[in-house]
Amino acid sequence: MDISDPRARKAAALAEERLRLARIREERERGRRDSVWQEFGAESERIPDLRDTVEAVVAESGDDAGGPARGLRAMLEGRMCPGAPGLLLELLRDLPPGVAAGHLARLHAIGVPALAKWTRLGELLHGQREPSTEELQGLPSLDPAFSLWRDGELLRRGNRLRSLERFLENAPLSLVDDLVDRGTAFPLGGQERLDPQENLYLLARRSPERLTDAQVESLGWPEEVWRRRLLEDPACEVPDDVPEPVRDLAAVGGGDPEALARLVPTLDERSRQLVRQVLGEPERPSVWPRALFKDADLWPVLERLCEGWVLEPSQEAVVPFVAWRDLRSAHRELLDVRPSAYEYLAPHTSSSEPWVREEAVAMEVYLDLRFSESGDSQVLHKALERLNALPERSAVTEGNIAWIHSRLAMDRNNRGPLFNPYLELGVAHGSDQRVWREAWRSLRRLLQGRKQELSDINQARDLIRDIEATGGLGNHPLYVLPVFPDRLFPRPRVPRRFVAEPRPLARRSGPVSQELRERIRTDAITALLNRAVAERTP
Repeated sequence: MDISDPRARKAAALAEERLRLARIREERERGRRDSVWQEFGAESERIPDLRDTVEAVVAESGDDAGGPARGLRAMLEGRMCPGAPGLLLELLRDLPPGVAAGHLARLHAIGVPALAKWTRLGELLHGQREPSTEELQGLPSLDPAFSLWRDGELLRRGNRLRSLERFLENAPLSLVDDLVDRGTAFPLGGQERLDPQENLYLLARRSPERLTDAQVESLGWPEEVWRRRLLEDPACEVPDDVPEPVRDLAAVGGGDPEALARLVPTLDERSRQLVRQVLGEPERPSVWPRALFKDADLWPVLERLCEGWVLEPSQEAVVPFVAWRDLRSAHRELLDVRPSAYEYLAPHTSSSEPWVREEAVAMEVYLDLRFSESGDSQVLHKALERLNALPERSAVTEGNIAWIHSRLAMDRNNRGPLFNPYLELGVAHGSDQRVWREAWRSLRRLLQGRKQELSDINQARDLIRDIEATGGLGNHPLYVLPVFPDRLFPRPRVPRRFVAEPRPLARRSGPVSQELRERIRTDAITALLNRAVAERTP
C-alpha cells in the first residue's frame, strides 16, 4: 500500500481503530466473565485453570448433585453465582475423600484466597508430597479426626504430638502402642479410653505396678499373675501350663541347673552377673559369689551344681550351706544303709548352729543303733547320753529319747531291730503303702542273693505291715529322722532375687498398617471438608 495515498492512510487508520475497539470489547467481555469468578479471589490469568477445576468437580458430582451444582453450572455459563466458594466446598464434601483432596491440592496450586485455609490443608492431606515437620506442628486442631492424622504423622516421624490427650482418647490402639514403644514419657490416668480394658492394657504397658491383682487377671497376663504369686508365696505349687520363665523359676527352686541357665536372660543385671560366674566356673565352687550362698532358696540348685566338688566352709557365708548339704548327703547315705554317712556328719556334731548339731547327732546316734545288735544295751545307753547332752532338744528328739527308753525297758531278746523300717526301705518316715511297697520290691530285686540284707528289708516290711494293721504310728513310735525335715528337705521355693521387677506388658496390637493410615487420612479429609462447609454456611 502506498502510504502517500490519503485514501490508503485513512483505510489503515480505520482498520486499526476497528482492532482497538475489538480488543476493548474482548477485554470488557473477559472482565465481565472474570467478574463471575471474582468471589474466589484468584488472579485473572489463573481463572481458566480455576474454571477447569470447578467444571471437573461439577462433572464428577453427577446430575443429581442438587442446588450447589446448578449454581456452579450457571457460573460456568457466565452468570453470577453468589456464595460460589461455599457451593464448591459442598460438592467437594460429597466426592470420595481422595478425589476431593486432589481438587483441593489443584485449587491450592492455582491460588484461591477465598478457600486458602482449606486448600492448604487439603494439599497436605492429598499425600502427593511429604509435609514438613514444621508444617505439621503448625496445623490447627480442627477436629478429632484431623488432629489424629496430624499427630499420627508427627508420631511416625518421631516428633512430639500436638494433642496428646486427644490422641490417647481417639487413636487406634496400634498407634497408641507405637507411642508407648517409642518410650516417650506421658501421664496415664487410666481413664483415657472409652473401653475400660484398653485403659488397663495401656496401664499394663506403662505402669504395671498400678494394676490390682484382679485387673492383671482380667488382662489374661499370666507372666505378671505368676510374678505376683511367686513374690507372695515362693513355695506355691506351679503347674505345667505356666509361661516358660515361670516354670524355670520353679525348677530352679527345685534344684535344676539347666533351668538356671535358661533363666539367665530374664534376670536383672546384678543377678545375671552372679549366675554367670557360677555357670562359667562349674568346677570351682570355691570362687562362686558368696552372695548366692546367703540365699537358702538357691541351695538346692547350688547343691546340684557342686556335686562331686569340695567346698570348704572357710568363709562365713558358705558355712550354713555346707552344713545343710552335708546333712542331706548323710541322710541319703543313711537311707541306703551306708556307713559312709558318718563322714558327712563328723564335721557337724559340734556345730554352733543348734539345729545342725542336733540333726547331725541324731543321725549319728541312729547309725550307731542301726549297725549294732538289738540286744546291746550299752549302745542304747550311749545313745541316750548323747541325745540328752544336747543343750536344746526338739520334740522329735524328745520322742527319739522316749523310744530308746522303751527299748531299754524291754527284754533284750524281744527288742526287735533298732532301725526305723521306713528308713530301712529307703523311704521317708511314715510313707504311704504304695511308696514303701514299691521301694521294697525294688530292693528285693536289687539285693537278690544277699541273704542278710534281704532279711533286713523283709523284716522292715513285716514291721510296717504290723504298724498299719494295729493302729498306725500313733501306737507304734519309732526313731524318727530327719529331726528337722522342713529345714533339710524344704518344699522348693522360687528364689525371690530372681523374680523380676514389674515389667511392662508386651505389645499385643499388630503394626500400624498402610490401610489404617489411609483410613485415618480419608477420615481427616472428610472432617476437614465438613468443617469447611460448616464455617462457610450462613
